[in-house]
Amino acid sequence: MFVGTSLYYLAPSPQFTESNAAPSIVDNAPAKVIQTVPFDVLDAGTHAVGVEARKNYAAYSKEGLEKIWKIAYGTDAPPLPKVDFSKEYVIGVFAGQKSTGGNSATITTVTEAENMRTVAVMLTKPGEDCMVTQSLTNPYQIVAVPFSDATLTHSDTEVITSCE
Repeated sequence: MFVGTSLYYLAPSPQFTESNAAPSIVDNAPAKVIQTVPFDVLDAGTHAVGVEARKNYAAYSKEGLEKIWKIAYGTDAPPLPKVDFSKEYVIGVFAGQKSTGGNSATITTVTEAENMRTVAVMLTKPGEDCMVTQSLTNPYQIVAVPFSDATLTHSDTEVITSCE
């Protein structure tokens, strides 16, 4: 079931950016050519330790990736994945703290049109008929994408999973 969609900006910076503020967008321009951008999943999980609210991050350097990795793992982190920051950068999406299991944050597509790169994020939560763990979770996903100077934005789609 589709619940809602919203757009947010992630403004690129040389190191590390974060955003959860909604922009206002008016677009009366002709249709744009949309290209699908490949991405590699570096990590995903349900227990990020360093963020309680819905956030997105972009890292354009190893230091920025270290910050995202610390948000996901805290001080007990596995080794950083190898990322060639001369050719790519990293995006981390964090759903925020949830009161039960059965939640996830997944990047479904990355697209680019003109000078705008859009990360489509699906935020899944369990339906009322689902049997889930009664523990706090913090779903996240971290991906690497080819470098681009395009403005970075994202769209969230919330989906409720039925367990009948």
